[in-house]
Amino acid sequence: MITALIDLMGAYYQAGNPGQMEVIARTILATIPEDLVALHFLGLALYQMGRIESAREVFNRICARSTRDRRNKRATTGEMATTTLRREARTPASGLSEAWQHIAQVMRSLGFRGAASRAYQASLAAKGLVLQMGTETVPVFGQAQPRSR
Repeated sequence: MITALIDLMGAYYQAGNPGQMEVIARTILATIPEDLVALHFLGLALYQMGRIESAREVFNRICARSTRDRRNKRATTGEMATTTLRREARTPASGLSEAWQHIAQVMRSLGFRGAASRAYQASLAAKGLVLQMGTETVPVFGQAQPRSR
């Protein structure tokens, strides 16, 4: 089921259909509230449809969620589903590397530099251009990730 949703998200992104991306993201959020992948794609969809302030609100939720996640390490069933969705959305098979890069660009342009860096890392992972070493992600082939200013 999660893989099918990721595939749909990728297909709608590739087709340039942000309205359907929004529908899929909101469907995921109805089942897994505050899911980071769904929030990222919802923010991108809203931005692409010209709903900039709504996109900014979604990206604010992402940043707040990321802060809470770092503080609270206890996983619930919803958290396990979120982890699975995040892992699937970042694999080379997902076809979402370009979408993650676009999300990173949008977040950076809206001033979410730290979160943009994490989205860029997801882009590299989806391209298969990173190695996971312990808790660090190491770019391969000389690919550098953007630095926050």
